[in-house]
Amino acid sequence: MLHTAWKGKISFGLIDIPIKLHGAIEEKDVKLRTLHSVCHTPIHQEKHCQTCGREVEFDELVKGYETATGQFVVLSQQEIDRVKEPFAANKAVELLHFVSLDDIDPLFFDKPYYISPGETSLKAYYTLLNALEITNKVGIANVFLYSKQQIAMIRSVGGSLVLHTMHFEEELRSVTDVPNLSSTSSTNESDTQMTVELIDKLSTSFNPSIYKNNYRDALQSVIQQKINQGEVTKVSGSEERDIRHLMEMLKVSIDPSTLQPTKSTAKKKTSSLKKKA
Repeated sequence: MLHTAWKGKISFGLIDIPIKLHGAIEEKDVKLRTLHSVCHTPIHQEKHCQTCGREVEFDELVKGYETATGQFVVLSQQEIDRVKEPFAANKAVELLHFVSLDDIDPLFFDKPYYISPGETSLKAYYTLLNALEITNKVGIANVFLYSKQQIAMIRSVGGSLVLHTMHFEEELRSVTDVPNLSSTSSTNESDTQMTVELIDKLSTSFNPSIYKNNYRDALQSVIQQKINQGEVTKVSGSEERDIRHLMEMLKVSIDPSTLQPTKSTAKKKTSSLKKKA
């Protein structure tokens, strides 16, 4: 069963179709963590302020937009939420137009999601799916997804509706910015003809099952071999530290007064005491 990534509705004309989105891609990359070479402890990224020379606590963080002159416009979370609220409140995939899939350059495509119908929207869901198949069209829509306004394409695939998020035109870089391209052709007719013949020779129907991630498989094989040979390490005391941290967080949840001061807050308290002295 696929995890539900988003709930909303497809809207066009006077029709509303309750739907759910499910990620169509499952990353299969081998995930490697960065460890300390001495003790093999995982390294964590700390938020450190170069100006203040200390670690920054979560409640001290704000968002800022960097201008062309290197200055920052600071935005509070409340200001961001006020702008976002009317867009995020609209849980609709608003179909605007229907176009031919061949009219869309693949450069515009981003992430695919399977669309499942709500329990009360089966008829409307399959009506739209069948209509897209008959007309050989895809729908272009507006949607606010994951804190971003996006354009999206809806199409019929294998008996299901699929939504592809897309890039806006202004997000695509111009081909004129690609270096070393020439406006004049430097090839001759015979070279082109030979290349055409080679393309014809290698042409076939697309079969995705024949393409394999050989690097991932080779890396996974090395990892499995090390596991089989017992070449694994356990960070000394890591499990006890994790359990101790969990117990501390549970205590704080029950009684916030048990929260131990962080390094930064401890420094602040020490500094204020010195000033009073």
